[in-house]
Amino acid sequence: RLAPVAHWRPLTTRSASLEQQHQLTEKTNEEEWANAKEYKEIPGPSSIGLMMDFMPGGKLYGANFLKMYNTLRERHGDIFVISGSFGRSDLICTYNPIDFEKVFRTEGVWPIRKGIESIRYYREIQNPDAYGGVWGLVGEQGERWFNIRQKVNPIMMKVQNIREVLPEIDIISTELVDKIASIRDTETGLLTTDLLTELRMWSFESICYVTLNSRLHLITGKADADALRMSDAMSEFMQYTFDHDIAPSIWRYYHTPSFKRLMRLHEELTEITRKFVDTALQRIEAEGNKEARKSVFEKLLGLDRNIAVVMAIDMLFGGLDTTSSTALTALYFLAKNPDKQDILREELRTLLPEHKSPLNAQNFNNLPYLRACIKESMRIMPIVSGTMRQTGRDLVLSGYKVPKGTAVHMRNMELCNSEMFFPRCNEYLPERWLKTPKNVSNPVEEVKSQNPFVYLPFGFGPRTCIGKRLADLEMEVLLARLLRKYKISWTDEQNEMQYKSNLILTPYGEMKFKFEEVQ
Repeated sequence: RLAPVAHWRPLTTRSASLEQQHQLTEKTNEEEWANAKEYKEIPGPSSIGLMMDFMPGGKLYGANFLKMYNTLRERHGDIFVISGSFGRSDLICTYNPIDFEKVFRTEGVWPIRKGIESIRYYREIQNPDAYGGVWGLVGEQGERWFNIRQKVNPIMMKVQNIREVLPEIDIISTELVDKIASIRDTETGLLTTDLLTELRMWSFESICYVTLNSRLHLITGKADADALRMSDAMSEFMQYTFDHDIAPSIWRYYHTPSFKRLMRLHEELTEITRKFVDTALQRIEAEGNKEARKSVFEKLLGLDRNIAVVMAIDMLFGGLDTTSSTALTALYFLAKNPDKQDILREELRTLLPEHKSPLNAQNFNNLPYLRACIKESMRIMPIVSGTMRQTGRDLVLSGYKVPKGTAVHMRNMELCNSEMFFPRCNEYLPERWLKTPKNVSNPVEEVKSQNPFVYLPFGFGPRTCIGKRLADLEMEVLLARLLRKYKISWTDEQNEMQYKSNLILTPYGEMKFKFEEVQ
């Protein structure tokens, strides 16, 4: 029999200390447990029914991540279970932020996040030599995960450590701004190359520098062949991983041609990233400690060589699409809302009187409206639509008994686009993130969610995204430079920017932006 759940304090708001208001006691809430429905009563599709949905003719055939969850929510409500099948365990999906809080507050010091199993399979079974018995923050759980995270946190999560790379990140961003001048049609303001491709190269150039102290000159020189191979392979990798780790798949029992293709993509991406890492390692060994700034890789080398190699590989993996997609989404919403772009530009004029005025650690702190613009774009269109955890103890979620160790997918994106949690949710309102609205004649009413567990673009708690600080820095510098020099417009009045959804949300299709120089 499942043990009763502990007593819960009320859901807090952001007005008081979260830690104080969320102290969980050992007192048993017998009444809540006694009144909860049994686990087997949670609604959801049958394993066979879901498999049929994904087959030709089914409602989910060819469906992406968002359509799958939206369809299941329409059928089953705000909590449902996707039953385990083909070697996969059950997955609870919930749209209730009270459930979110319960899961997060009881996850313990070693939170378990349902990982992408095909990644761990490749690293543990298919190619263990390449990873030295370390599966990275994505694949590890429990104490092994904690051993990596505690080494990486001081390097990646401290603002002052990340700010060390501000000068070079600014140089890389300025190179892209200058390149736009050369690829922009002066009459129409349209670009002659694909903006998403340019942003992906900017993102990869930035992450290579931070991770390895390496400059590939992807923006100013001829595109690196390996970087282009990696860009193409990553797009395919995302889709194949969705097909085998999210959609129903029999790969745990039989390796289909599609799964074998996924393993070859792993092989290709590992080969490319190892090439970059090995080159950096040879340079470090040859030069000793002569470099003025130590890269993330070099700092980790002093702690654990295997962890350093795997973290470097994962940073190159993760830094290509995530930051570029988020930056492009922010540009899109600012292009669609020229009044907000004008407010932001006034803030940037104060900080950067001229296009080439320097950015430094002192003036870079004073960009509240820019940061609000990025937050608002991530509210509407985050690259990750929800957060995964396994329950750290037996819980009652939305009135149902859920045993310890059950995987739970907490769906944030839909709540961030709900009037219940964000009034005027269909409007792009950076002001909702400001303590005191800046440069607006009539401050907006309170339109920021009062619930601290709804907006979580980088996750929550000990397993918060390790690249959060770096992603923020890269986006802030690039957007500051771009919008100080250009007024950016979206030229297609009939169509929105399109997104594809597999593991993450990424823009695709024609990037219909117009760039006009400002004084």
